Amino acid sequence: MTCTAPGPSFLLLAVVVLGACGGAPPDADAHPPPGGSATPTADSAPATVVDSVLPMDVALGRFRADLDEATRLTSGAASRDELVRRIVDALAAADTAAFEALAVNRSEWAWLYFPTSPVALPPYELPPGLAWFQLQEGNRKGVLRALRELGGRRIDYRGYRCPDEPTIQGNNQVWSDCRVTLSRDGADPVTIALFGAILERDDRFAILSYANDF
Repeated sequence: MTCTAPGPSFLLLAVVVLGACGGAPPDADAHPPPGGSATPTADSAPATVVDSVLPMDVALGRFRADLDEATRLTSGAASRDELVRRIVDALAAADTAAFEALAVNRSEWAWLYFPTSPVALPPYELPPGLAWFQLQEGNRKGVLRALRELGGRRIDYRGYRCPDEPTIQGNNQVWSDCRVTLSRDGADPVTIALFGAILERDDRFAILSYANDF
């Protein structure tokens, strides 16, 4: 059985839609087990083939075939505090390019994150192409929704909180259920989820999921 998944960055769709508007599902990896749907649309980029009957090591090898091997995170920021602050700044500036630089890229995901993620292991064993596609679709939606609500607004950042302990997955630490407190255009502060999960590895932090409350 085969399915298709788009290749380029999740910001491609965000830029197109935001330009048209004149303003600023749970993903499989951040919230296992996988759920929701991720259906390509006419706006999707050229597809790659995902064969769900291949053994995981073969499927992952094919997914990595055109990627440089990532040995460490280079996306994101040197601290969790800096990462969250840069997300808020990107929203205030409606800086669409910043969201991509703060998120785990395809090579980092394929080499560092996916192999020890729950969806790569029994009983799920989701094909890497499909798992990446679902993550990217969720991130597109999350970025668009956040920019529509907060893009270009005056944001007073009050801080954030995450759980006391991350989820350990191999050499990775995943911080989920974080909440950011902010005020928009002088309104009363609210505490919301601006993102779904942060990946920490070797004292480097990057966004894994942009799922949010919007």
